[in-house]
Amino acid sequence: MRPFSLFVVKIQSRCNLACTYCYMYEHADQSWRTRPVAMSDEVVEGLAARIGEHAAAHRLPAVGVVLHGGEPLLAGGPRIRWIADRLRAALPPATRLELHLQTNGVLLAGTDGEQLCRTLLETGVKVGVSLDGDRAANDRHRVHHNGASSFREVVAGVERLGSPRYRRAFSGLLCTIDPRNDPVESYQTLAGLDPPRIDYLLPHANWDTPPSRPERGGTAPYADWLIAVHRRWSADGQRLPIRVFDSIRSALAGGESLKEALGTEPCDLAVVETDGSIELADSLKTAYDGAPRTGFHVLEHSFDEAAAHPGFALREAGAAGLCQTCRRCPVVEICGGGLYAHRYSKDNGFDNPSVHCADLLKVITYMTETETSRPAAAITGTPAAHEMSGACFDDLAAGFGDVAAVRQLAAAQESINRGLLHQVFTVSRERGEFSRRPWQAIDALERRDPEALRKALIHPFLRVWALRYLDATPESADQEYLRAAIADRRDRSRLVADGLTVTLDDVDPCRDCYGKPLVGRLEPAAVAAWRRMFAEAWHLIVTEYPGYAPAIGAGLSTIVPLAPRPGTQTSATARQAFGAIAVALPDTADDLALLIIHEFQHVKLGALMDMFDLYDPTSPLTFPVPWRPPEDERPPGAALQGLYAHAAVADVWRTRWLREAATEPERSKAGAQYATWRRAVARVAHTLTVSGVLTDLGERLVARVAESTHR
Repeated sequence: MRPFSLFVVKIQSRCNLACTYCYMYEHADQSWRTRPVAMSDEVVEGLAARIGEHAAAHRLPAVGVVLHGGEPLLAGGPRIRWIADRLRAALPPATRLELHLQTNGVLLAGTDGEQLCRTLLETGVKVGVSLDGDRAANDRHRVHHNGASSFREVVAGVERLGSPRYRRAFSGLLCTIDPRNDPVESYQTLAGLDPPRIDYLLPHANWDTPPSRPERGGTAPYADWLIAVHRRWSADGQRLPIRVFDSIRSALAGGESLKEALGTEPCDLAVVETDGSIELADSLKTAYDGAPRTGFHVLEHSFDEAAAHPGFALREAGAAGLCQTCRRCPVVEICGGGLYAHRYSKDNGFDNPSVHCADLLKVITYMTETETSRPAAAITGTPAAHEMSGACFDDLAAGFGDVAAVRQLAAAQESINRGLLHQVFTVSRERGEFSRRPWQAIDALERRDPEALRKALIHPFLRVWALRYLDATPESADQEYLRAAIADRRDRSRLVADGLTVTLDDVDPCRDCYGKPLVGRLEPAAVAAWRRMFAEAWHLIVTEYPGYAPAIGAGLSTIVPLAPRPGTQTSATARQAFGAIAVALPDTADDLALLIIHEFQHVKLGALMDMFDLYDPTSPLTFPVPWRPPEDERPPGAALQGLYAHAAVADVWRTRWLREAATEPERSKAGAQYATWRRAVARVAHTLTVSGVLTDLGERLVARVAESTHR
């Protein structure tokens, strides 16, 4: 027996909307009419005890509970808090409660909306909101009992829930597809509300009550609708998670299929109604009256007893529980036969394909062709399988880092680049562009000098080229770049100072990754100017800013000269170009030292982000930062980068302020700059810390930065 780990709990059996497709009120099973409006205290206490008992017996690390209805928010904030407290208190200490709530969102916009949102946030509830698209799409089905529109209220509720104050409680939007609605308009409306995720659902139907299919809509109108969304989503860069697409993609890549996203609930799910009845998936209410009924009750039976019901046991049968048509289908491992309720007919029971079979087959086939034809650029940013000592992490987090720490960063970059080159190898063969010469050069170098190959594999622009190749960027199609990068035979200038040798790269075709104007091939006089000023700047770093020197000495391999801009200093880094910085030669060695320190901070933190998640990459939050214009708020990663780099900037200005040889004007300017950047760093560190967007390691890093700056 597979234990239950997800419980859908009907805390209310009535709703403030009258959605025309609702499986609870508008389909075959009408048991809601005889059930209590709200779950009683006795049933809540009994339910909590049964879940705790089940979790302890099976040593479950986590239990998911979805507060459902009807409309669960009709219970009110205090009641929801009480239910959450009872559930949490009943679980064994080793079991985590993952609490969710699915709502129509109307009450979130009402007079009690703030209180509800605050309660949901404080009790750790993740909230999904149902919304079918723009006003016309939503109001086709989701209206009040008097037929009035619900659209404005729901949007207002979503906007409140999605605001920075309550964002952590927002899990996403759920949209039921109607092919009469414009798919792109629907998608754009939902995406415009900036949800963490969109779930698209096929409408509940079966072979006796088939889904609506518009005239001249083709044989698979729901698939056509989803395909139109996928195309627009792809044009937008596929940044917003859409569960059905992510599910199919995961299955195509050999990962977990997440079949419930296509309609098949997992067999570890049980439903508990307001009267305490334990039932099968409530979508079965669309099949026939009593279809989800089991005869078990939380006040009389354990969940282990309920799990023995044939309806639950059938869900564990896998492919063996499907009809012959499904078992012969080439996409059955991805769709799982579709939603169990959608297979029903009076003649064959559930021994049928899904009534949406044609749609599932078409959309999965489309994505199979689309996903396998896409370049494998999704490997970008995959954390390398490397570890870092706590001491090295903390030293880097404080803004510095020694040779050992930088070597660990470099090892992760090597691992990432090896993975990318494997992808290049595979894709070049698939495209018919394969060339043996670069791979022969790699093999030969590995046989001759493995350490030389390791250094070649952290060439700063190798990753830039590989990603461009995988994205089929025309100018990067020539694999001769790879051979040249491995051999490192290009004629470039060298900057040498006190044992440190850095390449002054004015020729690499992939050095244009900084988004700023480059200079062409440098004249000898320009190279000489670079050499003089670099030697002076490095001497300043070693003598006046010694905390930064070890990491720069171990990791800085390349400087790309940028075109100067009159009246301003210009510099940049690129996340994908480890070990390289781009700089326009400034007027003084002091300024060059500052730019090198500043930009190499970005290099270190970018490499650290490749190894560890420092923040939630799905977070939509943005942050004002003093080093950008007020209207240019930065996403978490960029804000963290700026914080880390400007902590070093403040440190440099502090050192200048304390120079004994400084003139009064120099000291005054340095002191003002130091105070400005020190305050800026403290403010952004506080904002990031309280935002909830940082991981534990991210909080650890920001704390070290703040501590170092304060000191």
